Amino acid sequence: MHKRNTSTFISICRNISTILFILVIFGCNSHSKESDDNLLTFWSSNNPHEIEHAKQVVSEWNTKYPQYKVSYQPILEGRSSEEVLLAAIVSNTTPDIYSNLWPGVIQQYVDANIIVRLDTFPDFDSLLVSRIPATLHDQFRSPNGGYYQIPWKSNPIVLYYNKKYFEEYGIKAPLKTYSDFFQAAEKLTIDLDGDGDYDRWVMYVDHNVEWWHRFFDFYTFFIAASEGQSLMRGESVTFNTESGYAVFDFFQKGFKRGYFPNAIFQGDVFVQGKVALHISGPWNIAQIEKYKPEGFEYGFMPIPVPDDYSGDNYTFGDPKSIGIFKTAKHPEIAWKFVKFLVSRNSDKHLLEITNQFPIRKNLLDDSLYDDYFQTSPQYTFFADLIPNIVGFDHTETLQEMFDIISQEFDATCVHATKEPKQGIEDAAKRCDNILLREKY
Repeated sequence: MHKRNTSTFISICRNISTILFILVIFGCNSHSKESDDNLLTFWSSNNPHEIEHAKQVVSEWNTKYPQYKVSYQPILEGRSSEEVLLAAIVSNTTPDIYSNLWPGVIQQYVDANIIVRLDTFPDFDSLLVSRIPATLHDQFRSPNGGYYQIPWKSNPIVLYYNKKYFEEYGIKAPLKTYSDFFQAAEKLTIDLDGDGDYDRWVMYVDHNVEWWHRFFDFYTFFIAASEGQSLMRGESVTFNTESGYAVFDFFQKGFKRGYFPNAIFQGDVFVQGKVALHISGPWNIAQIEKYKPEGFEYGFMPIPVPDDYSGDNYTFGDPKSIGIFKTAKHPEIAWKFVKFLVSRNSDKHLLEITNQFPIRKNLLDDSLYDDYFQTSPQYTFFADLIPNIVGFDHTETLQEMFDIISQEFDATCVHATKEPKQGIEDAAKRCDNILLREKY
C-alpha cells in the first residue's frame, strides 16, 4: 500500500489497543482472498438474518452465473465491523464486495484510494435514478462529485409508544411537538408506590457516552428539528443553530424534570412497561413481538419537533451501503454482482428475511412487495419515511465529531453543567477545530 494510503488508515487507529487488535485478528484468521474455483469474494455483516439473506442471494447468483462464482463469508467477529474491515485493508485482504459499509467511513476509503468509484460504470446513473429516491442522491455523493457506494438499506428511527398508557391517561398520538411531548411526560412519569421516586418514565435516553449512541437521540432529533440537515454544510459544522439549541434544551429539560430516568436498566424497559416511549428502528418489532407480555400493544409516531416547526417528517436513516474494493481483480464482474444484490427480487428477500428496508423509492407502490406489506402492515410506517431519511456527512473526522457531541451532550443535557446554547456552541467550536486540523 502506498505510504499516503497507509498513513490515512493508521490515523483511524487512535490508540494502541486498536492496532494490537488488527495484528491479533489477522494473525489468527489468515485466509486466501480467492480460491481457484471462485472469481469473486463477498462479505456481509455477521447478523444472523443478514447471513441468511446473503447466502440466499449468493446461491441464486452462483446458479445463474456459474462462470462468475462468488465465495461468501460474513465479516469476522470483532469489536466492530469497521475495525475488522480496517484490519483487512491494512493487511491487503479486503473482499471484492462488502455489503455493510458504514457511510461515515467511506471518505476515509476514498482519500486512501482503496475503493472503486462506481459512477465510472456506464450504467451506474440509470441504476441510481431507477432505485434511489432523488432526495437522497447527494447524501451518498463524495465531495469530489463521485459515487463510491451504492445505498443499500436503511432503518428509519421513530418513536414506539405504549398504547395502553396513552389511552389510560387520555393522551392522543402522535406527540407532534416538544410541548405535546412534555405535556404527555407530565402524566406518564409516575411515582407508582408513593415513595417519592419515579417508577415509570416517559422515555429512556441512553447515558452511554460512546460516540455512536448519539445517533439515536441527539442526531435523530436534530435531523427532525432542522428539516433534514446533517452536521455539516461544506467544510463547516452547521448544528449550532436554533434547531441544535432546541434539541439540547429538549433533552436537558427532560433530564432536569425527571422525565428521563437517570439510571441504567437491564433488559428492554419498553416491553417491561417502565417507559411509555422508545426510540428505535424497525428491527425492534421482532424483539417486541418475541418478548412482549400478553395484551401489550404499541404503535409508532414520528420524532417530535420544536413548536414552531412546519416542515415534513425527517429522521435518521441508519443507512448501510455496498462498495467494491480496489483489490478486486474483476471489478466489472463485481459491479454485475452488486447490481444483482440491489435488484428488486434481492430487495424483496432483504425485506422478508431481515425486516430491514432497501433504500428504494416507491416501495409501497411496487406490486412485487405487496405480499410483504399485507402480511406485515406495521412496517408500512417505516417504508413511508425512506425518502426523508438522513445519513452522514463525508468527512474523515466524523467519529471524532460524534465523540465531542456526546461529551457535550453528557455535560449539558444529562448533568446540566452548562446552558444548552453554550453546550452546542462548545461542541461546534471543537468540531470546527478538528476540521481545520485535518484541512491543514
